[in-house]
Amino acid sequence: MVNLLGFIIILLLLVGFFSGIEAAFSSVNRLSVELRKKQGRTGGILMSQFLDRPSNFIGIVLVGFNIFLVFYGLMIGEFLEPLWRWLEQRFQSSIGYVNLFHLVFEIILASAIFLVFGEFIPRAIWRARNEWLLTSLVSGIINIFYQLLQPFTVLFVTIAQGILKYLFDLRLTERKEAFVRADLDAFYQQNTGEKENEGQDVNTSLFENALSLPTVKVRQCLIPRKEIEGVEVNSPIEKVTKKFIDTKLSKLVVYEGNIDHIIGYVHQLDMFKHPADVKSVLLPIPAVPESMNATDLINRFTKERKSMAWVVDEFGGTSGIITMEDLLEEIFGEIQDEHDTEELEEKKLSDMEYILSGRLELDYLQHKYDFTFEQDDSETLSGYIIHHHETIPKVKERIIVDDYEFEIMGVSDTRIEMVRMKILK
Repeated sequence: MVNLLGFIIILLLLVGFFSGIEAAFSSVNRLSVELRKKQGRTGGILMSQFLDRPSNFIGIVLVGFNIFLVFYGLMIGEFLEPLWRWLEQRFQSSIGYVNLFHLVFEIILASAIFLVFGEFIPRAIWRARNEWLLTSLVSGIINIFYQLLQPFTVLFVTIAQGILKYLFDLRLTERKEAFVRADLDAFYQQNTGEKENEGQDVNTSLFENALSLPTVKVRQCLIPRKEIEGVEVNSPIEKVTKKFIDTKLSKLVVYEGNIDHIIGYVHQLDMFKHPADVKSVLLPIPAVPESMNATDLINRFTKERKSMAWVVDEFGGTSGIITMEDLLEEIFGEIQDEHDTEELEEKKLSDMEYILSGRLELDYLQHKYDFTFEQDDSETLSGYIIHHHETIPKVKERIIVDDYEFEIMGVSDTRIEMVRMKILK
């Protein structure tokens, strides 16, 4: 009796093992598995092979699950057999009721034990620790069962495919799915709350920026119209060369008449060819709407081998220009090169008072200082103040917006250059 009980427990553990494998396999993050494979980890290599043929792996799991489940049911009946013999002897006059009770009780008991210890508990554990269990702890054990049960699985799957093909005219095809956004989301969420992930250094900030990039519009990362450095198409080459020296830029926009009619750009390297005029070294520039997604523009730049685009508004006027560097900065943050010398001023006078450049971006200020600005279409502090004031304020003018007081310290014809900001609450 004791040996039989121990055998039942082993069978129940095996049933739970295969049930858990199925749950973990269906929820494992494929990106994490592939990363472990690239690191040369045995568990990652094995699991990647299983993911390449998911229906075959699930078939083997189901074969193992059902084989041990059948044995479990038989052993439960064998374990309870002495009880039924005693009841039959004790209630011989009601043998029909005893047999009915025998059947109902055995079904309820076996099902209850199976559902709790063979389904609910193992599936919950394996789902919560799917990657670790599949690729680290039991990958070798899984592979052993995989090799043992594969012949049976091939036989059963072949029979099933034959029935589907000839009786129901269905043909099953298997394809390997590409990574999707959900894989990246799951990988990011999995690693965000972990301080250490087996030595794997995950820059969650980069992941977060990359995942949010499809929601970023070109208008959010362009160089605004007022900051465009360009030359008129009929400008003498000497003037263009001087412009390159003064601005220290590698490219200059070329326009005809005014900045709303951009026709291309010139590269500083072409100045060494001693061109006769600007038109002889003019390079085409694509026009894109300001509502275009940043990811779509990156793909277009890559496909067309471009690095700069002219951004137009809904009326066909110039909103600004955008480069590949501007787009990449949405993921990697500010990219400094040897010519990036400008630093926007920001000075903390106290916990309640700051001196800030009007060109600082609202997202940057909110992230660094935990400020809370009302959501609108503004990108910079200058735009935020002008939006609420509805005009460009004068120097020393004080403006209160929600919990903040802004004292204007410097303005130009088109924007606020410097403000002193006080937190009122």
